[in-house]
Amino acid sequence: MEDSIGIRKSYMPFIAGVLMIIVLLIAFISGGSIFYHGEDVIGDVDASFDDNQVCGILLFIFGGILLVGSICAFKRVYWGVTLIASLIGILTIGPYYLGSILSVLALILLYLSRDKFGFRGKSSSYSPSPHKGESF
Repeated sequence: MEDSIGIRKSYMPFIAGVLMIIVLLIAFISGGSIFYHGEDVIGDVDASFDDNQVCGILLFIFGGILLVGSICAFKRVYWGVTLIASLIGILTIGPYYLGSILSVLALILLYLSRDKFGFRGKSSSYSPSPHKGESF
């Protein structure tokens, strides 16, 4: 079943996961650049090296959260975790705001495909039998 934007809803969580992996790479590259070189990928940052280390560590933490969120998106479980991860991905600005733009796209795809997510690996169409212990 295709959505109004022309993408099958079953592919949306996968595409959002791929976008979050790209943002994760942007966060790690930006964080490493800030942490080790004391400058941002976009340009110079007017701060001491200690402040830059804190910013680099924060970007590494954001990248870890994005990794968890993208794994959940690939498995289509814990929709809230993937949503929070894509919101945190907006904070990983990157060059030319690429990280923020890709995170917003992932957020939109996750919101549109929220019915494809389940809880603990079960699909959203899973419904337990109303009569436990009885077979039909």
